[in-house]
Amino acid sequence: MLHDMTRRRFLGSAAAAGIAGTMTGFARSAAAGSGNLTAVEWGGDVVEAMKQIAADQNAATFNWVLHQGGAGAILPKIKAVWPNVDYDYVAGWEGSFNSMVKEDWLETINPADVPNLANIPEKIIIRDGKGNIKAVPRAVGGMYFGARTDTAPIAVKTIDDLLSPDLKGAICWPGPTQSMMLQIVALALHGGGSETNMEPGWKLMTELAKSGNIGRVAVTDIDFTNSLTSGETSVGFFAEPGWAAVAKNFPVTRFTKDSNFKAFLYQSGFGVLKNRPSTKATLDFVNFAISPDMNSLYAKVAGEAPLNSKAVTPDNLKHLSFTSDEFSSFVYVPDYNVVLEQQDAWSKRWEQDIAPLL
Repeated sequence: MLHDMTRRRFLGSAAAAGIAGTMTGFARSAAAGSGNLTAVEWGGDVVEAMKQIAADQNAATFNWVLHQGGAGAILPKIKAVWPNVDYDYVAGWEGSFNSMVKEDWLETINPADVPNLANIPEKIIIRDGKGNIKAVPRAVGGMYFGARTDTAPIAVKTIDDLLSPDLKGAICWPGPTQSMMLQIVALALHGGGSETNMEPGWKLMTELAKSGNIGRVAVTDIDFTNSLTSGETSVGFFAEPGWAAVAKNFPVTRFTKDSNFKAFLYQSGFGVLKNRPSTKATLDFVNFAISPDMNSLYAKVAGEAPLNSKAVTPDNLKHLSFTSDEFSSFVYVPDYNVVLEQQDAWSKRWEQDIAPLL
């Protein structure tokens, strides 16, 4: 897997998640204490994978709450009701977990309570400033450029090709609520900039918006999947589960090991929230979910590569396995503190400068 990686920090995109119905008083405590857990997950194949894992055990039942895209915008929803949060665990990525750590919302994980952590690469486990484990990784995915090779009008070989007239209406582009706007960072990198110098990225984004090549702006994972599978578009930038869903039925070329592009890797996992009466039941389920068999099942269904060293990595996820040299050549790890801090400003710029052109 990714045992050679030296730095791993990622946040998925900011998108709202619906608030589950609030249980109060004795009713909520009794239900949670009995192993009735409320879990926040992504939709599509991810929640399907977790439902299959949940069906393989009988210690807990679940109320599933779905992110409407990414993980980031659930943070202000939690903040608004803290400490009376109704979620037992929230699925997230490095950046969202880092924000939760700063807010002191997450339980400290004792490895004795989650023994399967022993098979997870130590270097990717998220800790606080005191070295305490604050989230449990389950899988690794990526956000990257790719194409449906049977319908793409041209073979896309560089980011400059995205501006080709041959791609009129053929690109599915993430909206500002997806991917923490790393798609703009990717353009900035191509233009000689970075997350700290985004002007080259905005320049390219403006050109791309004006070109007419963006046929769909994907606000959710389903937007992206439907657009690619229907043939409406054939080229895009999105997260691994979206590409995996398309690749089930159509040939897909992923630009994860192409020096003309950069892939952004992320881990997904579990953040166990404080102030819940069901902590033990939640930790027991999390431990079960990252066991070798369940981690293998998750990878097969959800389309993210497993992190348990004893799990099986499907052949169709080998593009997310990098040697040290490959990681240096093909993967970019931005400063996610900067990425997080700039989300509001970048979103406003999208709405003011880019959205009117689409």
